[in-house]
Amino acid sequence: MSPTVSVIVPVFNSQRFLRACVGSILHQEYRDIEVILVDDGSTDESGRICDELAAEDGRVVVVHRENGGIGAAQNSGLDAATGELITFCDNDDLMSPRMIGRLVQILVDADADMSCCRWVNVGASVAASSLDAHAADPPGRYIAFGTPARQYQTVFSLLLRKILRAELRYFSEANWGKLYRRALFDGIRFPEGSYAQDVAVAMDLYRRMDLVASCDDRLYYWLQRPDSVSHRIRSTRYYHDIVRAHGRSFELARNEGILPARAYFGLHAVTRERRSIRSEDDRALYQDDRRYVAGLLATLSPWQRLGCAALHVLRFLEVKVYDRTVHRRA
Repeated sequence: MSPTVSVIVPVFNSQRFLRACVGSILHQEYRDIEVILVDDGSTDESGRICDELAAEDGRVVVVHRENGGIGAAQNSGLDAATGELITFCDNDDLMSPRMIGRLVQILVDADADMSCCRWVNVGASVAASSLDAHAADPPGRYIAFGTPARQYQTVFSLLLRKILRAELRYFSEANWGKLYRRALFDGIRFPEGSYAQDVAVAMDLYRRMDLVASCDDRLYYWLQRPDSVSHRIRSTRYYHDIVRAHGRSFELARNEGILPARAYFGLHAVTRERRSIRSEDDRALYQDDRRYVAGLLATLSPWQRLGCAALHVLRFLEVKVYDRTVHRRA
């Protein structure tokens, strides 16, 4: 029998995009799904739209809750999920109709703990047309590989991925574009009220995995919007959450004997935290984080620090290019 896939969609004030998002999920070629819409205290029409979608399709389950942030909404979705497999979708993004079926196929074929695909960064104004243009693309190649926690920490520079032909070993902490075995989340929940909830649990999840199946199919459409959280939130608390989440990732990697290169890069959010200071409370938070980061970096040997620093410079330049191009799409 086909395993049931629970698709968790945290929803907050997304009335403009919600129907298109959920429509792309319900139109999956793989039909054995449940779609869990977690209305996180929306103040627009999103809650009503969720209920309408549930009335139109019996595979839609709605959870209404008080606003608690994306981590709390994801946790409510995990608690409500009944599927053997779990995936997530942001409430303004789109899925190719082939996405869930392809991820189930390669996960089962490889007997993997998680499967993942590539994604498309696309402006909201052209997302639907881009998805339609590629809906019938044939499946691409896939690989299965071990030591996912090590791959996560070390395979993240775009230039090196191209040189080493290691693109399919790259995956981020983002929960979308991935299919997880449900048991991976046993005892793991996202921190609530955090801007970096995905980073905070990434290493916990990846350390539990033996095998990941990764395909080169571009199946998830990540909308770039100027009003999204990643574009507009620049408070000291925002950077504090990023620093602490990467700090946890750093410590878990060190405990596993893994070079914490990605976490090292993330810890440098502390420099942006310094520029965000607007009050004495902000300053105290920054000073505490600066000492925290210094303490972590002091645990690296000179060679480890050199390796992390080299990857940091490469990634820093790549992010600069990304911020000036893809991240500005409308």
